[in-house]
Amino acid sequence: MSPRINLLPWRDTLKKEREIRFGVITGISLFLTVLVILGIHLYFQGEINYQQSRNDYLQKQIKIAEAKIEEIKTLDEKKQRLIERMSVIQELEENRPQIVHLFDELVKQIPNGVYFTNMVQKGNKITLDGTAQSKARVSSLMGKFEESEWLANPKIYIIESDGEAKNNFQLEVTQAVPSIEN
Repeated sequence: MSPRINLLPWRDTLKKEREIRFGVITGISLFLTVLVILGIHLYFQGEINYQQSRNDYLQKQIKIAEAKIEEIKTLDEKKQRLIERMSVIQELEENRPQIVHLFDELVKQIPNGVYFTNMVQKGNKITLDGTAQSKARVSSLMGKFEESEWLANPKIYIIESDGEAKNNFQLEVTQAVPSIEN
C-alpha cells in the first residue's frame, strides 16, 4: 500500500496566495490609476484657475482702459467746445474794429437829405432801409458806396415815392475789408 498524499490543501493554499497577489496588484493598480487621474485633474484645475485669474485681471484692465477712453472722449468734447469758443472770441476780436469802420464809413458816405430808418446785418451783408428827399440822392449814395473801401456791391431793391416829397428805399451792401498793401 502506498501512502496517500493529499496535495489538495497545498494547491488550495497556492491558489489562495495567487488570488491574494492578484487582488493586491489590482488594488495597487487601481490606487495608482486613481492617483494619476487625481494628479491630472488637479493639474488641469490649476491651469483653469490660473487662466481664470488672468482673465479676471484682463477684465479689470479693460474696464480701467474703457474708463480712460470715456474720460478722453469727455476731454476731447470739452477741448472742442473750448476751441469753438476761442474761435468765436478770436473772430469777434478781429471783427471789432470793422464795425467801427462800418459806421464811420456810413456816416462819411451818406449825402445830405438821406436818412436811414433801419439797418440789419447778417454776416457781411447789410440791409439798409431809409428815406431820401429825391431819387438822385439815393443814386448818389449808391455811387459813394461803390467808391468806398469798406462797402461794396450795393444793390437797390425798392425805391418808391410816398407822395410827400420823400422816397423810401431799401438797399443791400456788402461789408468789405480793404486789403493792406505793404
